[in-house]
Amino acid sequence: MQKITTAALLTLLISLPSQAVQARYAAIVIDAETGHVVHETEAAQRWYPASLTKVMTLYMTFKAIESGRLHLNDTLVASKHAAMQPNSRLGLRKGQQISVEHAILAVATRSANDAAVALAEHLGGSESHFAHLMTEQAHHLGMSSSSFVNASGLPDESQISSARDLAI
Repeated sequence: MQKITTAALLTLLISLPSQAVQARYAAIVIDAETGHVVHETEAAQRWYPASLTKVMTLYMTFKAIESGRLHLNDTLVASKHAAMQPNSRLGLRKGQQISVEHAILAVATRSANDAAVALAEHLGGSESHFAHLMTEQAHHLGMSSSSFVNASGLPDESQISSARDLAI
């Protein structure tokens, strides 16, 4: 049985209806050992990535930890902007502190928009600058169809990706 990357499994779940998008869903399954595409449907079609955006937010966070610029026990302080994020969220209040480790866990397990923004603001100075850095990193990785404008995946017509890009 072929091994399939977690990212590829996540992209199988993309089913984002949009008037701008013609196809009903996109999917890609890639053999993790060979890079061979086992199955794809509309894999290059551009979609709104929704909460899968948080995969890139976490990737950027893990890169910062790996480089030593960030540590799991570092403290994040929720800004007013982070605290105002809609559901799904932890319910952080302006000025409330959370560790990087707990923010990561909240983003990964609860899809917490407020924690994603707190990480973004800490790493990028602002969520919009962090989103710019996410887009640069995505393009560096070969994700040519991706453009990010926020750290959470909340709706924005300018935030776009594809199943192929997300599998990368």
